[in-house]
Amino acid sequence: MIRDTLTAYATLPNFIPLYHKRAVHEGNTHFTEEMWTQKFGNNYTELRVKRIRNGEIRIDTILSTPNLGYDFVNVFLYARSLNYSEMNPGENFRITTFLGDKKANLIIRYVKPTMFEGSNKQQRKAFHLAIDISNEVFSESKNAMEIWISNDECRIPLKMKAQLKIGAAEAELM
Repeated sequence: MIRDTLTAYATLPNFIPLYHKRAVHEGNTHFTEEMWTQKFGNNYTELRVKRIRNGEIRIDTILSTPNLGYDFVNVFLYARSLNYSEMNPGENFRITTFLGDKKANLIIRYVKPTMFEGSNKQQRKAFHLAIDISNEVFSESKNAMEIWISNDECRIPLKMKAQLKIGAAEAELM
């Protein structure tokens, strides 16, 4: 069972990621990972990653990418900020995300506007996104993750589904 706690901070209104923390509790695996953005821009992003397990530093490194880069939680903030009213279904954006001490290339694809029905049977207008991910954590790179974001001024993440090598993960706002 996955019992991770994810925390992220970014500046508004320009969505610059500042900090990300992941506390992992999966079976016998427990560790804390933190990321601090050092430099951020369309042409270069750099951050420091530090992972502590059993009181020992396991990772302490600098990662960079020659393009826009976000920690995994702030990818959702980025997706929420896109102007879907000016987009066509199938249009996509390329960014990099940092997962642990690795980076992964993402293609965020706008699938279509849709009606989302949650497990509580409440229906809402939503934007449906598919994300292609190149990383060994995910079983499939094409459509490795799907996200539904409310089609209103709040852009609330309603649901996320991911196909992982260890199985599937799904989260829904209740």
